[in-house]
Amino acid sequence: MAVPNTNTFSLQDVVDQFVKVNPPPDDLVDCFASAQSNFFDPSYEGNKDRLSNFRNYGGIWAGQFNTIVSGSLPSSTLWSNQVFTLSDSYIGHTVQVVWRYQSGSDYRGDLQLGGNVTLGETTFDLDTYSGTSWSTSRSSTGTYSSVVWYPIATGTTALRWNKRSGSGTPSGGTGLTPPPYTGGDSTYYYTEVSSGGSPSKYFWLRSPVVTISSGNKTIDWWRGNYGVAMGNLNIYIDVIT
Repeated sequence: MAVPNTNTFSLQDVVDQFVKVNPPPDDLVDCFASAQSNFFDPSYEGNKDRLSNFRNYGGIWAGQFNTIVSGSLPSSTLWSNQVFTLSDSYIGHTVQVVWRYQSGSDYRGDLQLGGNVTLGETTFDLDTYSGTSWSTSRSSTGTYSSVVWYPIATGTTALRWNKRSGSGTPSGGTGLTPPPYTGGDSTYYYTEVSSGGSPSKYFWLRSPVVTISSGNKTIDWWRGNYGVAMGNLNIYIDVIT
């Protein structure tokens, strides 16, 4: 829990943030010594020499890029429903959800995202969605700030996510047939790993801007990860406002 986002918090509210420190801090100097530098809200951090600098300490603010999922992917012959619930601290913020897939050591490792994708208050049916707000990379950088973004397109373009309907991924030994759920939806996004010599490369996918509310704090999507050598997947929240 962050220091209350008001102008009436007390020194004790600040001290309470560091109760896990042994011994616990007992004055403002100790609090600053115990504080994590990247937990200060840039709007209030100032010179970190006064109590008001702790406003929204550990909270959420525009410009944060937070990891919510990180790990390696197994190979599976079945689609799996992925559901994650965000913390209450995201409520009221507009965000973008960002997937970063690092492909495995073999060219047969396409990752798929399909069906209905629910992000906070918004659900996208990829079968009918025709907007251009989803975007993907066309570079192999692993750093978010260096990504060059392009619209999702139908095809087999290397180093990016592509849109496909009605059949499995074009390369053999990788990918699943279209998702067998939500009324027969057949459209999905996938990473084209086999084109362009793409093992161990980064594939970025970024959602449209969505709002997180108390009524829906979930990220809900379907994942296909069948291949000879699946890689690693990170999912991030990019806080817009």
